[in-house]
Amino acid sequence: MDVKDFIERVQDKLIVSCQALPGTPLDDSKIISAIAKSVELAGAAGLRVNGVNDIEAVRRDSDLPIIGIQKTSHRDAIYITPKLEHARCLYEAGASIIALQATNPRTGDCTALEPLIDGIHGFGLGVIADISTLGEAEEAMELGADMVATTLSGYTPHSRQLVGPDLELVREIASKGIPVVAEGRYHTPEQVVRALEYGAISVVVGTMITMPDRITHYFIDHISRGLHKQNS
Repeated sequence: MDVKDFIERVQDKLIVSCQALPGTPLDDSKIISAIAKSVELAGAAGLRVNGVNDIEAVRRDSDLPIIGIQKTSHRDAIYITPKLEHARCLYEAGASIIALQATNPRTGDCTALEPLIDGIHGFGLGVIADISTLGEAEEAMELGADMVATTLSGYTPHSRQLVGPDLELVREIASKGIPVVAEGRYHTPEQVVRALEYGAISVVVGTMITMPDRITHYFIDHISRGLHKQNS
């Protein structure tokens, strides 16, 4: 799938990230595939899926565009699709487009950003650069990325540390004419609508749709804080 086709499929629509934390009850490719099919039936326009096994399982049952990623366990370094061999495996598994981490500094065992982007283009796939700041977005586009995603805002020390999504970053990037997918801590439909109004191509929502453990914790935390406030 080329970038133009991807954008046409997801423009102004919802992409759902179908992932499970390692070791949790949903960490099974058959379950991830069932979750992906469920959100497709509900109207999701695209999926974001981690790892070869899950992508292969999802692709067998779905024709939706799949943003493929490969996370590693090294969170103190580049950990989202850090190497070209990871990207090749995602391509072979059936990813429609590949997302990779494009934050600074580029540390750990990873392919330099420009040859990584060029290599993915060599497979015939587009590249989404997961960034945390406007500067990183601009640099990624200069190095050949097709679009950026605000996935990592709040997860690098030099980006805004917000409880909710970084809507201002979406606005800043879109104002520069850079194609941007909004992602990261989108918890309500209202936040999704606002990101689209600010110029996002599409919005990725994961935790609040596909992770019941996190959703339950979110509700329990809000209940506890609400009762504490009421009783204080």
